[in-house]
Amino acid sequence: MKANPYLVAVAMLGLHLPGPFPGGAQEALPHQEGEGPSRGLPVLLVPGWLGRGRDLTALRDRLLRDGWEARQVMALEFVDPVGSNRDHARELEEALGRLLAESGAREVDVVAHSMGGLAVWLLLQEKGYQLPIRRVVFLGSPLQGTLTARLAWGEGGEEMRPGSPFLRELMGGPQPQHWVEALTIRTPLDLNVVPGSGGTLPGLRDRMVCCPTHQGLLDHEGTYQLAREFLLRGLSGRVRDQEP
Repeated sequence: MKANPYLVAVAMLGLHLPGPFPGGAQEALPHQEGEGPSRGLPVLLVPGWLGRGRDLTALRDRLLRDGWEARQVMALEFVDPVGSNRDHARELEEALGRLLAESGAREVDVVAHSMGGLAVWLLLQEKGYQLPIRRVVFLGSPLQGTLTARLAWGEGGEEMRPGSPFLRELMGGPQPQHWVEALTIRTPLDLNVVPGSGGTLPGLRDRMVCCPTHQGLLDHEGTYQLAREFLLRGLSGRVRDQEP
């Protein structure tokens, strides 16, 4: 029996089958009342290729557990989860404005999973210091591309392929740390970002965590603790590799 290429790609990329696309970018997760004082700036959570806001639930819940208020944590959901990072960058910019308005803050931090990190990097190159972003955590983001993107569809899939015009454009400009404090977090079990070195950039602060999968980075306590430490203290904090 001939394999369905759609299902093969989903299995290879470790993702969930999507439902119908929503009408627009939105806070995909319901607000909850947090307990205790805020522990940091508001946080915008950004999904990856084919990702949905609900995929960020565990990460959001941990932030609320540790003192962030519900109005300070927004999970973005893109109109087209497999669409171009150029469109995603526009939606990301709009979400930043909404989060500032809801939280009353002047700056926010960003945690981006997988392809979502490319939209963040693109927006930084386009708007630079105009953006109200202080720190960015890239979780398994294919910043240098990934060979598995040959199985991915949509404009986003094409843009993640090594050597794509989109990636050449990004690589030809400044790296994220030119404007913000930035950290990449990777796992040796990531079968989505191949080769694994594609998940970081030369000169960018990088940490390896053992041993969630690519999708598992979103629901792994060790990964969260690395991200949390960075969000609270930046590069001056003790951003350590986590032990198994």
